[in-house]
Amino acid sequence: MSAEPLDPLIPKTTARPKPQTSPKAKGLRTAERILDAAETLFARKGYKGTSLRDIARNAYIQQPGIYKHFDSKQGLYASVLDRALSPMIEAMQSHLAQGGGDAAYVQLLDQMTDLLAKHPGMAALFQQALLVDDSAENQQPITEWLVRLLVQGKETIAPIGGASNEEQAIHIIATFNLVTGYFLSQRIFETLADGKVTDPANIERQKQLLRRLARAWQMP
Repeated sequence: MSAEPLDPLIPKTTARPKPQTSPKAKGLRTAERILDAAETLFARKGYKGTSLRDIARNAYIQQPGIYKHFDSKQGLYASVLDRALSPMIEAMQSHLAQGGGDAAYVQLLDQMTDLLAKHPGMAALFQQALLVDDSAENQQPITEWLVRLLVQGKETIAPIGGASNEEQAIHIIATFNLVTGYFLSQRIFETLADGKVTDPANIERQKQLLRRLARAWQMP
């Protein structure tokens, strides 16, 4: 039986070539996947408790593939911290460059919450740095970052944090605990409500609470 002639009114379909992904773009995606896996595991198990094998498994690659992007476990850890914490330093520096002010301070708290929402594992890493002996070699990178953030934070809240170093320190501690502690409280949230602390609607509720507290702090 001969094939039926094609209907001339129906356009012929031509096979479209699949979009090509450049090796560089693919490599960047793989590196981000490794960083995501490493951040989660470092936060959950600590630096010592996390192996490159664990990270590779969670990033869906073979362990040797990590070395295409990072030279060592310590280098990967440093990259995890830099990716998440550099934007926080930049946000505080931008706040100072703009002259600060009440509205800008409230906006800064929004920014810090949004940045932590992208990298919620940082809250656990901060807690580890505060609770573990900072003389340990594996704790030095996060401890150094934490000191940078706190020093920058002191400059940021200086106009509203009180006149003495003690008053400013207490203000920073309160702010630090409110912003970071939220992301450590998933189990508490599950006990009291449904969903996750990282759900967009709950992030917005947290930001609204921080705004109200910030305005109260700024009252004479």
